[in-house]
Amino acid sequence: MKFFNALKSSAPPSNTFTLANKEFAKVTWWREPGLRRLYLLLLVPLMTSMVNGYDGSMMNALQTSGQWQDYFHHPRGSLLAFYNLAFGLGQLLAVVPFPFPATIADKLGRRWGIVIGSVVAIIGVAIQSASIDVGMFVAGRFILGFGVMIDHGSAPLIVTELAHTQHRATITAVYNSMWYFGSIVAAWVTFGTINIDSDWAWRIPSIIQAFPAIVQIIFVWLLPESPRFLIAKDRHDEALQVLVKFHGNGERTEFVQTSFTEIKETLALEQEFSSRSGWLELIRTPGNRKRTLICYLQGFFSQWCGNGLVSYYLVPVLETIGITKNAEQAGLNGGLQIWNFIVAIWASFNIDKIGRRKMVLGSTGSMIICFVLWTILSARYNITGDSADAKGVIVMIFLFYTAFNCGWQGLLLAYPIEILPYEIRAKGLNVTFFGVSTNLLNQYINPVGIESQGWRFYIFYDVFLCVIFTVVYFLWVETKNTPLEEIAKYFDGDEAKVGGGASTGVSAAVLAQMRAKKDDFGEEVTHVEENTA
Repeated sequence: MKFFNALKSSAPPSNTFTLANKEFAKVTWWREPGLRRLYLLLLVPLMTSMVNGYDGSMMNALQTSGQWQDYFHHPRGSLLAFYNLAFGLGQLLAVVPFPFPATIADKLGRRWGIVIGSVVAIIGVAIQSASIDVGMFVAGRFILGFGVMIDHGSAPLIVTELAHTQHRATITAVYNSMWYFGSIVAAWVTFGTINIDSDWAWRIPSIIQAFPAIVQIIFVWLLPESPRFLIAKDRHDEALQVLVKFHGNGERTEFVQTSFTEIKETLALEQEFSSRSGWLELIRTPGNRKRTLICYLQGFFSQWCGNGLVSYYLVPVLETIGITKNAEQAGLNGGLQIWNFIVAIWASFNIDKIGRRKMVLGSTGSMIICFVLWTILSARYNITGDSADAKGVIVMIFLFYTAFNCGWQGLLLAYPIEILPYEIRAKGLNVTFFGVSTNLLNQYINPVGIESQGWRFYIFYDVFLCVIFTVVYFLWVETKNTPLEEIAKYFDGDEAKVGGGASTGVSAAVLAQMRAKKDDFGEEVTHVEENTA
């Protein structure tokens, strides 16, 4: 009882949040002119995820188009996988062996990463839309995937690094949830063009895929650069002006000053201790090794939990339960994407209330139940042909995605980004993307497995979901309601490089090295000494 009373008494009031051991009143973003403008501008990088979602849903929906099927000779099995594989292969090449997304984001800035990626994506869309044969279509999808991954390497970073501390987790989770907004648009655009009696039935949806990239190129320059990137490039005055304008409504408030000081001191510490390591910094310390492992597994598990069956291959799945009409397949795809978007947005706004670890564990546990029932109902339909079993499969698909969206969709990028210190944030995100890129094998295996094994293929995911649950239980760390710079305490303990008098303080070893280089750190040493005394 004493333990719970202590927890209760130490918990801050619900109307405040803590930053660098100081309490600040929570803000309502729509009442703050600076935040209203900032979050409107953040719609620009949020569109990156739309392109990714649009592609998955478009390729799903095109399989219901007789015009597309006729033009490309009704691809099935490994050939169908190859069409989808090209997009993922382009994404993989962007991160391995040359990590273009991380390099561009760190060297040129987050905005330039968005622009460069968008330009490449538009080139890919142009080739894909003008395709006259299989080779041209595949080449266009490869280039499109390459560009989207470069864009992906910067867009979520600028969202996280610009958002107010209080809203950071929610806004970043919304980023990946926008995948479904793109998928909704693609599903219903394709549904609307499905009956056009020409190649435009599939060329129009393909052309529209370029729209978000065009918007980003035009409007990204209205968005400020990440203050953390500016500070890392010794452009401190510009970074402070960004925080003042958007987080302080034009005033240098105590919150703005505290945020600026914590970011500045933390980055100074990170640069001092990681500048010599480069990419090896990802594995140099126990804390970074754990971060890097989580980043990879977050990407890997998100693609190998069974969601890929429906994301790209809903049509073959529906055919296993006797749903073969194109309009019915397209309608189910469109309805599923709308439901997914609603659930994903709900989850994004609740991750700080429920917590990352609880949401992922609850999500994965529910997915296990849904997928086992999905497998059983599919097996029963295969034996009996009963339409009730087919309807049960559809219900399980919707419930499975409900569970997936509650724990994996929004946190796919939000969790890795927040656990990574600035100096390795872009590099660690590159590792997450590498994990995501394993869907290359997944996309190839799924249609072949469904075609050859039918419902029996689902057993693999029944088992692997149990593996995912076990790994998450022992490895994932809770980070809810923690400022971005202060999350280091959960991974590095006393050695956490956190400035500004944050709750972890600065270890004696770190402070000693700062004192030894006082000319480099200047007033930060005095500030840290005062706050760690």
